[in-house]
Amino acid sequence: MRRQLTLWGTRALSVAIVVVAVQHWGSPLYRQFVAPKKATPYVATAKVSGGRFVISFHEIGALEAEKSMMVSSEIDGKIIKLISEGAVVAAGDVIAILDTTNVRNEVLSRKLKNSQDRAEVGRAKAKLNILIEQNKTVIAQSQAELDFNKSEYERAQKSFEKKKRLADEKLIPRDQVDQAEIDVRSKELAVRKGEMQLDLKKKEVQSEEEQKRADVANAESVAGMSKLDLDNWQNNLKKAIIKAPSAGMVVLTSTWVGGSERRKLKEGDGVWPRMSICQLPELSSMLVKVQVGESDAPRVKLGMKCLVRLEAVPSRTFHGVVKEISSLASEKMFWETGAEPGKKNFEVTIDLEEADPRTLKPGMTADLEFIEKTLDKAVYAPIEAVQERSGKTFAFVRNGKRYQRVLVQTGPQNDNSVVITKGLKKGDVVCLRDPTRPMDQQESGAANVEEGKGEKAVPIPEKNGAKK
Repeated sequence: MRRQLTLWGTRALSVAIVVVAVQHWGSPLYRQFVAPKKATPYVATAKVSGGRFVISFHEIGALEAEKSMMVSSEIDGKIIKLISEGAVVAAGDVIAILDTTNVRNEVLSRKLKNSQDRAEVGRAKAKLNILIEQNKTVIAQSQAELDFNKSEYERAQKSFEKKKRLADEKLIPRDQVDQAEIDVRSKELAVRKGEMQLDLKKKEVQSEEEQKRADVANAESVAGMSKLDLDNWQNNLKKAIIKAPSAGMVVLTSTWVGGSERRKLKEGDGVWPRMSICQLPELSSMLVKVQVGESDAPRVKLGMKCLVRLEAVPSRTFHGVVKEISSLASEKMFWETGAEPGKKNFEVTIDLEEADPRTLKPGMTADLEFIEKTLDKAVYAPIEAVQERSGKTFAFVRNGKRYQRVLVQTGPQNDNSVVITKGLKKGDVVCLRDPTRPMDQQESGAANVEEGKGEKAVPIPEKNGAKK
């Protein structure tokens, strides 16, 4: 009997020890490793700040040179050599070279044409010279004949006067006087006829020579035109080498390929007169151009200060001033980057105060912060910390181990923070979302079951099992 009691006592003690062990060690181990855990969503927090507050808004723009020189082709041709994008050149450096095969063929053709035209000028001049010599001979002959007739007239006149005196003295018969008078009139008529013929011959000679001179002038004009044409094609040989008119950085022109693809010019592409090859921006003076939406455009003023941060140079902040605001809003074309149907923008130009040709390049993406106003003393919190519901604005502030909903009044804001004029103080820890509502409920916009019950303190949720 005693043995059985001892055995049952030992068994009871063992059971008791097992029960105590399970309660002491088993339950915590079960809860830690076996039992499913209830996860409470983590709520991010931030501290309320105080001090200088900048009222501003951000826009994205791009750097451009204030002054830029366009380099274009003056002739048709195919590019056989082209400078690389981004190269820095001095005035006179070669930008591109065009194929001159066709130009050289045209030069040879024009040389042959000009040679023929100059030969024609020589022939026309030779004909003129021959005509002049012939006309000199004709005029000389007519003049000699006239001179002879004049001398004969004078001789006949003297003979007539002599015979008239002799007839008056009854030394010769009167019929000889009559005959002498007839001879005088005949010689006088011959002189007048000779003078008229000489005058007419001179006019004919002048007309013929003027015609020949006109032929010479016409031949010289044709030769001059062909020479100008030749010079033009010879100049085209020089124009096939396109040089930089000034110093700058090469920004190649984009062109459409196949009507759908737009890319930068490259070797092998064809060009035509006045087609742009590249731009040579002057890097010593830069500006930023940005498209500001209709809602923010009224906030931009001439002379407004801007902070400029470049994506390519994140460690530096540049400074700018609004120089120009477009008077009319414009809408981007459907093929332009960032185009949105119906969205209109105003183009704003900002002068960049710093000059750094080694760092600042056209086309760089710039984040512009337009500074509207600066408050020297302000209390402000992240925008996400302020909640609005049923016409009330509030924030959840950490109070010990719980969050207390506090009504607040807000003032100006920027892209990240909002000024708190009443309800919070510097150093308060606030939630960046409503801790009384699950995340999925906030995202779906579901109503809060606690809404309308006034200020309510909620426990601080745990993150990975540890209290915040």
